[in-house]
Amino acid sequence: MADAQVIARAFDAAAAYDAHAVVQRQVADWLAERIVAVAPPGPRVLEVGCGTGFLTGAVRPRLEGADWLMTDIAPAMLARGLAGQPGARGRVMDGEHPDLPDEAPFDLIVSSLAVQWFADLASGLQRLAGLLRPGGRMLVTTLVEGTFAAWHEAHRAEGFAAGSPVYPPVGSLGWPVETRRFEQRHGSAAAFMRALRAIGAGTPREGHRPIPPGAMRRIAKRFEAGGAVATYEVALIEIVAPQPSLRSC
Repeated sequence: MADAQVIARAFDAAAAYDAHAVVQRQVADWLAERIVAVAPPGPRVLEVGCGTGFLTGAVRPRLEGADWLMTDIAPAMLARGLAGQPGARGRVMDGEHPDLPDEAPFDLIVSSLAVQWFADLASGLQRLAGLLRPGGRMLVTTLVEGTFAAWHEAHRAEGFAAGSPVYPPVGSLGWPVETRRFEQRHGSAAAFMRALRAIGAGTPREGHRPIPPGAMRRIAKRFEAGGAVATYEVALIEIVAPQPSLRSC
């Protein structure tokens, strides 16, 4: 994945995020239902990568007495999220390397389509899980293999690799997951790329080299011939912190 500060700047610049983040809102709604179903009364909640507040807005009003801490690596995103959530607290933070010595433990740690930006997903989630109270839960959604399949296939057919990230197979995650596919149809390949940039997700993966304009036009035609459909393969990961063992006297 790209450098954390590069990612932060891309999301800070995504002023039109809400208008283009159609799938992101749908995924947040899906995750919200799971969170509400398992949340304890009056939970202490850490949200990682809150963005403009899709998940916060879908969950927080339904959790009476919740102490909700919104965090994001991008200051402008966090400010917009907090503006729509009076009473929530906020902190600029790189979720992969949490720095919350005075806040833990949490009853819930939640994140919607943010942890795929971690350089090391397994290690990042393990660090976050360490902030849970015994019996607490972490519920996060992330992108997995198959995301933007048609876009990647159009590149391969022309002998190139797409600049968008390559996401891990579901089987490599190492935790219980539920998967769901989301789709967004675009009017053209250019519209798809504009939408990615608008939501801050246009940063190419590290080492990607620009594709010549002629080849890019051929790739675009292939993608459009298939309907210009962007598929998002999403995994919902649930991690439960172990309870202390009970020993008989």
